[in-house]
Amino acid sequence: MNIEGIRPRRPDQLLALTMKMTINRKAGAVAVVVSALTALGGVNRAEASPPLPPLRGLEEVDHSKVTVRGGFWGKRLKTHLDLTIDHSLNMLENDGHMANFDRAAGVADGECTGHAAFDSDLHKVLEGAMYTLAYGGDERLMKRVDGVLDRVLAAQQEDGFLIAFYILKDQDKRWDNMAMHQTYNAGHFFEMAVEHEKLTGDPKALDASKRFADNIDRVFGPGKRYDVDGHQEVELALIKLYRATGERRYLDLARFFLDERGHLHGTARKPFDPATEVKGKGPMGQRLARQDHKPVVEQFEAVGHAVRAGYMYAAMTDVVRFTEEAPGYENALDHLWEDVVGRKMYITGGLGTQQYGFEGFGDPYVLIHDGAYAETCAAVAHALWQYRMNLLKGDTKYIDVMELALHNGVLAGFSIAGNGYFYENRLVKNKGQRGPWKGLSCCPTNIARIIPQIGGLAYARGKEQILVNLYLAGEATIKMDSGVTVKLSQETDYPWDGGVQLIVTPDRAARFDLQLRIPGWAQGRPVPSDLYNYGQAKVPPVGLKVNGQATDATPQADGYVHLNREWKAGDVIRLDLPMPVQRVYSNEKLMTEYGKGGQPPVRGRERVTLMRGPIVYCLEEQDHPGEKVADLILTPDAPLKAEFRPEFLGGVTVLTGEALGTTGNRVSLTAVPYYAWANRISNPMTVWINTEPGPGPGPALKP
Repeated sequence: MNIEGIRPRRPDQLLALTMKMTINRKAGAVAVVVSALTALGGVNRAEASPPLPPLRGLEEVDHSKVTVRGGFWGKRLKTHLDLTIDHSLNMLENDGHMANFDRAAGVADGECTGHAAFDSDLHKVLEGAMYTLAYGGDERLMKRVDGVLDRVLAAQQEDGFLIAFYILKDQDKRWDNMAMHQTYNAGHFFEMAVEHEKLTGDPKALDASKRFADNIDRVFGPGKRYDVDGHQEVELALIKLYRATGERRYLDLARFFLDERGHLHGTARKPFDPATEVKGKGPMGQRLARQDHKPVVEQFEAVGHAVRAGYMYAAMTDVVRFTEEAPGYENALDHLWEDVVGRKMYITGGLGTQQYGFEGFGDPYVLIHDGAYAETCAAVAHALWQYRMNLLKGDTKYIDVMELALHNGVLAGFSIAGNGYFYENRLVKNKGQRGPWKGLSCCPTNIARIIPQIGGLAYARGKEQILVNLYLAGEATIKMDSGVTVKLSQETDYPWDGGVQLIVTPDRAARFDLQLRIPGWAQGRPVPSDLYNYGQAKVPPVGLKVNGQATDATPQADGYVHLNREWKAGDVIRLDLPMPVQRVYSNEKLMTEYGKGGQPPVRGRERVTLMRGPIVYCLEEQDHPGEKVADLILTPDAPLKAEFRPEFLGGVTVLTGEALGTTGNRVSLTAVPYYAWANRISNPMTVWINTEPGPGPGPALKP
C-alpha cells in the first residue's frame, strides 16, 4: 500500500500510524505496509510518547502546545508559512542540494555539487518546515516537504550512512577528516527527523536517523575510534534523539564526543599537551577553532569559532540536565557564561569578532564597533544555549540574553519581507543590502528553523510551576504534574508596548506557582553583566494586577514575580512594563576602535546606543539627508521620544529627536530598530552614536 494516499498533510489531519516497514534501498524506494490506522483529530503522536524528561531543572513547553496569534512574532510566522520555507527550498533546489540526494540514490546522473556540509542546509530548512507547519496547516507545502524528504531518505545506505557528498565522492574516506562536517550533517538530520515524527506521526525519518546514529556509534566511542567532530552540533542532536527514542546509547555518544575534546585522538583517549603545538598555527589553531584545546570541564574562557561554541555549550547544558552525573560541567558552563556575557558579547547579543580573521571570539573586552562579525548562525546558537541554561537553572538572566539575541542578533540577518539575508551583522557599516540567498547558506537555513521555534521558547514548567519567559500574543496549553491542564492566553503588542494581559484557565481550580519574568531591561540592566549600562539608572516601576487588584511586582532573586495561589478559570493578570527610551553605554574597559598602524585596539570616542525594551536601535543615513551618520552627535540631554508607525518597515516603533550635524547645526534624528536596517536601500548605518565632538570625523566605515 502506498502511504502517499493516507499520509496526514496538516496538524489538524494527523494520524497515528502503526506500521511495519520494508525498505528497498537499492531501488532508492521506501515501501511501507500499513497494518492499522487510527484517526486522532488534532492530536499528534507526541502526546502519546512525550520526550524523556530531564533529571534536573525545568521541562520545556513544546512549540506544539503554543499557538502564536498575530503580534510581532505572528507576522514572522505567517511570512515563514507564506514565503520563507518555499523560497528556501527553491534556492536549495537551484543550488543542487536535492539533486545530490537523487544522484546518491542512483535515480539521477551527474557530478556531486557543493561542499561537505551541503546536506545540513537542506535538513535545517526541512526542520524549519516542520515547526512552521505545526503553526499553520498548508496541504500543498506539506506535500512538497514530504516529497523532498523522501528524496533524502532514498539515498540512505544499507549500513545507515546518509551524507550525499561522501556517498557520491568519497565513500572510502567517510571519517578520514573529521573537520569536514560529517557529524554536523548528521546532527541537523536528527533534529529534523525528531520534529517530522512529532508533526506527522510517521516514523520514517526518525527510523532513518536511528540507523544513521547507529552507524556513527559503531565507529566512535570507548574501545573504538577516539575523535571529535570539526563543527559541533551532533552532540545536542543526539540528546534530542535519545529523548525521542529512549535509546541511551545516543546520550552516551553525545557525552563521548564532548569528553573527548582536549585529548589526542586515535585508538585510545590520551592526554593532550598544548605545549607540543604552536598556538594559532597548525593543529593547535584548529583545536582552538573547534574548542578542542582542552577538556570541556577545563574550558573557562570562550575561544574559537562562535557558532561551534554555542552548539557545544548548549549540548554541555543538556548533559547536565539529562545525565546522572556530569562532574565539572556546570562549573565550566558558569565560567563560560560569565566570560561571554560579561566580556565578549555585542549589545545586540551577537557573538564573534574579526580580531583573528574569522567568525570567532576575540580577546576579552575587544569588541570593535565596526569590526563585529556577529554571524547570524552564532546568534542562533547563542539563543539556543541561553534557553537551555534557563531550563537548567530557572533564572531570568538567561532569557534576558536569549531575548536580546533573538530580537537583534538573529532578526538582523533576515529581511522583513522574508527572503533576504545577511551572513554577518556589523554594528557599523558603510553599505548593506540583504541578498536573496547566500552561496554558503548556513545562515539563511538557520533562520528558517529558529524563527518558527519561538512558541517553544516562551514557557517552561516545573513541579506545580509555570514560567512565562517571553511575552507574545497567543495561547499555551500546559499539563501540570497534578493532572491539571492550564490554558494561558496572552494579549500584547510586545515588544512595542509593555502591556501584557494573561488569562489563566485551568480545567479545574488548582494551586500552582505562576512565574512572570520581569526583564532585566525593565530593572535598569540592558544585559545581566556590567558590559553595558544605562546612562540613567532609575527606571519607572513595573505595574501588576491580578483580577484588578494591585500586586507587588518585585521579582525574587531568580528574576520572576511568583504568583502562588489557587487559580480559577478566567483569572486575569495585567502586567505593565514601562518602556522609556534608554541610552546605553559600554563598560570603560571595552576596546571599541582599531589601533593605528597595527597598534592594539583602543577605547576610542565615547559613544552611545539606544534601546527601548529589548530592541536595539541604529541610525541609517537615508533618514538624515545631507549628513553622515558617523559624524552625528547625540548630546546627553537631547530629548528623545518613541513613535509607533504601523505602515513603516512592517510596523515598528521609531525613536526621534535632535542631534548635532557635521557643521554643528541641529538636525532631526530618527532611529530605527537595528534588525530593520537595510530593508529599504543600501546605505551607511551605525548602532553606536557619538556623544561629543571628536578631533576629526568619525571612524571610517567599513563595507
